[in-house]
Amino acid sequence: MDIRERLLAAMNWQEPDRVPLTIYDWMLPRGTTERRLREMGVGLIHREPAHRTQYREVEISTREYQEDGRRLLRRTIETPVGEVYQTLEPEGAYDTSNWIREHFIKGPDDYRVMEFYLKDAVYTDNYAVISEYDRRLGPDGICLVRVAKLPVQEMLYQMMGMERFALDYYERRDLFDSLHEVMLQRYREMYEFAAGCPAPLLQLGDNVSSVVVGRERYQRYLMPQYAYIHNLLSGTGKKLAVHMDGRLQSLVPLIAESQFDIVEAITPPPMGDVSMAEARQAWPDKALWINFTSSMHIEPPEVVAEHTRELLSQAGSKRGFAISVTEDAPVEALERSLGVIAGVLAE
Repeated sequence: MDIRERLLAAMNWQEPDRVPLTIYDWMLPRGTTERRLREMGVGLIHREPAHRTQYREVEISTREYQEDGRRLLRRTIETPVGEVYQTLEPEGAYDTSNWIREHFIKGPDDYRVMEFYLKDAVYTDNYAVISEYDRRLGPDGICLVRVAKLPVQEMLYQMMGMERFALDYYERRDLFDSLHEVMLQRYREMYEFAAGCPAPLLQLGDNVSSVVVGRERYQRYLMPQYAYIHNLLSGTGKKLAVHMDGRLQSLVPLIAESQFDIVEAITPPPMGDVSMAEARQAWPDKALWINFTSSMHIEPPEVVAEHTRELLSQAGSKRGFAISVTEDAPVEALERSLGVIAGVLAE
């Protein structure tokens, strides 16, 4: 089996020749070591949205500047009813993402701006780009279609931040609910594009963590939307994965009831709090596409190998199980640990 066949077999509960091993492509720079790892069976995962977004009246701009020796980015959304901005700080360790230092919504008036911004969007399909990436990857990986976070998760992570989210959820519920309803309507258009895209696997990038989402909001906001999207995919052959990279213990029974196919990016202990054995028992109908325990990448090879064997033992089967790297780690450490993991999987 090649890498693509192996991953699709595992995620469809078929019997791959060995447990798939993948990594988000931007985490592994191209070069000699990367080529050697691909030859050892490490698959590249490229993520693309199923839609493109354009705006009729909204203007979005980004300005880079320095403040107290820090490199910052200000991203501004200008609309006829006002403007909002967020401040980003590129993380310095691996230069792969940005920390949000200020969120778009800082007060009541910002809700109106965000609603206009959402209503102004025009969506078109991104199918040609998805097909082209799949062609380029060939047997070396897959183009995973990344669907936006569910509205409530997007509000939390991208628009508001935890403190503003918590305050407005209780003190400005009318504004909160109004924005959420606008997002629901527009995001369902995105889900239609995802359902029709030329890709077998879809990912909701929800970054679920039980200590942030909580049981009440998970039941109220996440579960109904998982069911809606899952039903939308019925008959398409596509599998729905949810990015659940946080601590999940208090959500275990609710995840079991949720309608999606793959728990993606779940991280084993000691970083996560649900073992692979517990996950297998609690969610027998959900495939596990795990994030290899990030703290292990810097350990000696024999420790990495033993941890890999323990994960395989707890998984119990190659069906419905795959290992990936979805969280940042030093490139040099990844290059070493991926070789060890791939070697164990090939045994």
